[in-house]
Amino acid sequence: MYEVKKSDISTYQRIRDKFRYGLVLQSIRNQLAKLGFNVRLYYFVMEGLFDLETPSIKGDIEKTEIGFLTLDDMNIVGKYFRGYPAEEIMEWLDRGKMCLGLRYDKNIVAFMWINFKECTFDIKKIYLKEDECYLSDMYTVESYRGRNFAALLRHKSYKILKEMGRVKIYSITEYFNKSAARYKQKLKAVNLKLILYVSLFRIIKFSVTLKSYEKNLKLT
Repeated sequence: MYEVKKSDISTYQRIRDKFRYGLVLQSIRNQLAKLGFNVRLYYFVMEGLFDLETPSIKGDIEKTEIGFLTLDDMNIVGKYFRGYPAEEIMEWLDRGKMCLGLRYDKNIVAFMWINFKECTFDIKKIYLKEDECYLSDMYTVESYRGRNFAALLRHKSYKILKEMGRVKIYSITEYFNKSAARYKQKLKAVNLKLILYVSLFRIIKFSVTLKSYEKNLKLT
């Protein structure tokens, strides 16, 4: 079965997709972070609070298959997951993280990571209880973007996690990542806090909660 390679996606297509999916400001932030100016504005989010209809996709939903990826799949995950060395991805599995993937016509087209032990974002670390989990690093293969695979995978993950006893599902949404904000909005994720994190050359680090939306949780 043919797998789309990075080389199959042109530079022009990558730039076009940044504009198309509202990722321009997010990309600029990422580049500044590489230079030592890491400023992150993000929402701390709770997901899976509502029973929703299965999201539709552009394609045949009968060709989709969702399940946890294994060590044998990590070469494919690493090929798409730029910025994370293969060794680090393997360590995530060793530390108890799990990778949930969506296949379309047998190809891995989207995946996300799940932490059952702790919720980590920047300098904060929250140890999770037995009924909690933290979702991160959702990724859709570039050639399959715009087909709603991320929303479908996320939606299906809620049922899988709740069957595992993980009924409180957390994540973060980068303020400038409009693509992530859109699919979470479709799934009625609830923003709990708006947080600003600043790291200057990894020497000065601090975070502050700019706004709390805890009352949103009481309205669900």
